[in-house]
Amino acid sequence: MYGEVLAVVIIVASIVLAGVIVVAVFFFKNLQDLLKECDPANQQLPPANVWLMFIPLFNIVYRFIMYPKVSETLKREFESRGAPQQGDYLKGLGLALSIANAVNILLPQSIRGLIGLGCIAVMIVYWTKAAEMKNKLRSLPKGDGGVRFSDNPDLLD
Repeated sequence: MYGEVLAVVIIVASIVLAGVIVVAVFFFKNLQDLLKECDPANQQLPPANVWLMFIPLFNIVYRFIMYPKVSETLKREFESRGAPQQGDYLKGLGLALSIANAVNILLPQSIRGLIGLGCIAVMIVYWTKAAEMKNKLRSLPKGDGGVRFSDNPDLLD
């Protein structure tokens, strides 16, 4: 009896964990693509560094470094292209996501679910806004008059 229940719990937990990992991969891939749209001179961190978020415990601190650097990269890129945007270039959302995740880890198990839902909501908003900014950057001419050989951003990048 207990063995069957334990097996079901392990299977469900594995499916949930796999789902979380898949969502995280798509989230970080979107963030990496956003940074790839920016001129290397404007990048405050290499696009590949977003994958450092998969390092346990390190990611608790790194998110407080990464999201502000993404924001500064976007600010510099939009300004260099002569198209500054209103707002803080995702800085507030990134810090809110960082704080919510850090608080969620420190809180007792009884209230983690509620904070976890807030984290998911903020992540969805961040993801959506980042995708919008990526699409805006793709529609703007490069600030340095760069040449793009294809309209497909995934080709040879």
